[in-house]
Amino acid sequence: MWRKIVRVVGFLLAVALIVAYICYASNLAQRNRSTQRVEQVVISLPDSADLCRFTSVPQMRNYLNNGKFALENVVVDSIDAVTISEHIMKCGFVRDVDVYTTYSGELHIDIRQHKPLVRLLCGGYNSYITGEGDIFHSPRGGAYYAPVITGCYKPMFKTDFEGRLLTNFEYLMALEDEKLAAVCNAIAVAKQEKRRCNARIDELKKSRKKGVFERLFGSEEEYKLRLVGIKMEIDKQVKTEAEIASRLLLLNKDKHKVESRKKKIEKRYDDFANLINFVSQIEHDSFWGSEIVQYVADTTSLGEISLRLIPRSGDFIVEFGTLADREVKLSKLQKYYDEGLSQFGWDRYKKVDLRYKKQIICTE
Repeated sequence: MWRKIVRVVGFLLAVALIVAYICYASNLAQRNRSTQRVEQVVISLPDSADLCRFTSVPQMRNYLNNGKFALENVVVDSIDAVTISEHIMKCGFVRDVDVYTTYSGELHIDIRQHKPLVRLLCGGYNSYITGEGDIFHSPRGGAYYAPVITGCYKPMFKTDFEGRLLTNFEYLMALEDEKLAAVCNAIAVAKQEKRRCNARIDELKKSRKKGVFERLFGSEEEYKLRLVGIKMEIDKQVKTEAEIASRLLLLNKDKHKVESRKKKIEKRYDDFANLINFVSQIEHDSFWGSEIVQYVADTTSLGEISLRLIPRSGDFIVEFGTLADREVKLSKLQKYYDEGLSQFGWDRYKKVDLRYKKQIICTE
């Protein structure tokens, strides 16, 4: 019995000692942070050597200085890591950032950059796009080799947009949903007004019929005045009903316009997403990823994206057409590379057309 009590007391004492030590260490660390000053700011770009040089440590240090962040020789507790992170994330090429301080007073800022999939250089755009759908401008002085999309094609987002493509799509759709909700509400109100107006007209017509019997108990003059009053009220209600009907017609047109815009936004988003998926498919292929260096994108009369591919080898272009049946077209192109080029050579044809079913048309 006593042995058991001793074990329990010993366990409780051990727990109390551990808790006391944790509290002491926490208090000591807190006191250290309240007096410890930042001795050194360490900015690191762990992926810059492998991916790109959109920025450098000196550039990021200048960027923070221009943001008027006092970092060196300040008390560690005064460092606002969240604000610093938010400021750095304003650089579109930054994927994420970690800001933290060490016990010895070092402020660490670890910045990771986006890895672009393709560069958009068409229709006034100059942006990089990642495989995840992040879009950012080409920073001044930054460099990264990526295949390019040129041509007359214009994506759904504005030229100055930076951020996640899906976020931009949801934002645009939310704006249209607000407009649609407002129009639908206005239509519902107008329909209710129209019903009330029609009900009032029916009520007045019934009142006019009842007046025939009341004529027996009143003067002819009163009866005629009453009919005139009823007619004037009916005419007024009919006019109001016509105005409401005209307003409903315009509101329904507005509703169709908003619904049409929503469909157009959805289509343009789907088309651009398909384009990026296609580029991603090409870039992840060991052969095509090194062979295709440029995508010339235009828009057909039906609003679809039409592509021409510029290969690294040879002196020809590939008329790829729309993204429909793209697997079949890539298979035909692979067959042309495997069998056609060995027979005709790399410089025989200037254009290889894949747009027609079950055939490849080559022109000099």
